[in-house]
Amino acid sequence: MAFPDSIAVHDAFILLCSFFALCLKFGFAFVEAGKTDPKNVSNVIFKNVADTFVTLLAFFLHGYAFAFGEHNAVIGTQFFLTLNKTNMVNFFFNYVRCAVATTLALGAANERTEPIGYLISAYVFSGIIYPLACHWVWDQQGIFSPTSTSYPSQDYAGSGVIFLLSGAVAAVSLRVIGSRAGRWSPHFKRTEHSQPMVVLGGCLQMLGFLGLVMGTHPHVLDAEEGLLLGLGTVNLLHAATSGGLYGLMIQRIDKNYYDLDSMLSGAIAGMVAVCAGVDTYMPGVAVMCGATGSLLFIGFRRFLCAVNVDDPLNIVSGYLIPGAWGLMLAGLFSDHGALGGHIQVLGNNCIVALVLFFWAVAMMYPLLSILMCFGVLRVPRFMEKQGIDKIRHTLRHPHGTRKSLN
Repeated sequence: MAFPDSIAVHDAFILLCSFFALCLKFGFAFVEAGKTDPKNVSNVIFKNVADTFVTLLAFFLHGYAFAFGEHNAVIGTQFFLTLNKTNMVNFFFNYVRCAVATTLALGAANERTEPIGYLISAYVFSGIIYPLACHWVWDQQGIFSPTSTSYPSQDYAGSGVIFLLSGAVAAVSLRVIGSRAGRWSPHFKRTEHSQPMVVLGGCLQMLGFLGLVMGTHPHVLDAEEGLLLGLGTVNLLHAATSGGLYGLMIQRIDKNYYDLDSMLSGAIAGMVAVCAGVDTYMPGVAVMCGATGSLLFIGFRRFLCAVNVDDPLNIVSGYLIPGAWGLMLAGLFSDHGALGGHIQVLGNNCIVALVLFFWAVAMMYPLLSILMCFGVLRVPRFMEKQGIDKIRHTLRHPHGTRKSLN
């Protein structure tokens, strides 16, 4: 009887996790569509599908080389065009992580972004900004790699590299693009497209988190590694449970009604917060990560509304803030952190959080400002009021006057 090759089994497992992780990206697309006025839904779906292709192009040409090429602690210089015997399984999994980060980073300014400006920004983020951050933290030669002799840090599944970084870019885009027309006037009316679509998207995102966490595990077939995978999965679900229930209870006490959106968003914020140390936490710590991540999400969501920041998808409060909090928790409570005998990791994780934030701001603020000056980032106000679908997509033609290509 022939036994399967261990490397082939490992690769098949990583590919399966990659497919699950894609659910996070497309789950966010469902959430975005569900929270969008029907006159802009086609634009939302277009952006989320198109950035999948743009991200693959950028990551294939040079993004993967910058992220995992050798010879430098700051930027990779190998595997351009994925040549030089690239591990295609590793490439695909990291492409999925990059695609997730890209969608989150550029989806915040919903219902007011030009498609061309969005796609240019997506190429720059997925081809330069994310890959360099990935190289610093996750590549073995990176300056903040867990194996680094100078600044070892701990970010197992992306609280910092994926969620903090993308949330920082989202914050920059909200600052540059500004609020929707009339958002803070007392007569502003927001029409949600579909609450079931929002719930479906939230559930797909939670499924995607499982793919991110399990696919990050480096030694699937070693002895007792299955137990560690199970620990990571249980920790992730504990964080989602505590985050979701805390969000639900706080809104029930404060508003005297049950808010489904707060429950789902609180669960996702909890999962973001736990990702950095999910592989070594005890379940009780994971519960604490989820609960505190949810509390931070609710607090910052209210703060952003109070200062008139128009973030309809809660990217800053739901990903940036819990991501930064997750890095600090991993630096303290994980086996590789302060309580595990590595006191310097706590300080290094705080440095990583600051570096990732300012790296995103330093790169994206000039780019988005230039695109804004050339008028290719924000749609005109008349288009915003009439609906982007009517002008930029297939609905621009009156029903029945389009010529069939068949």
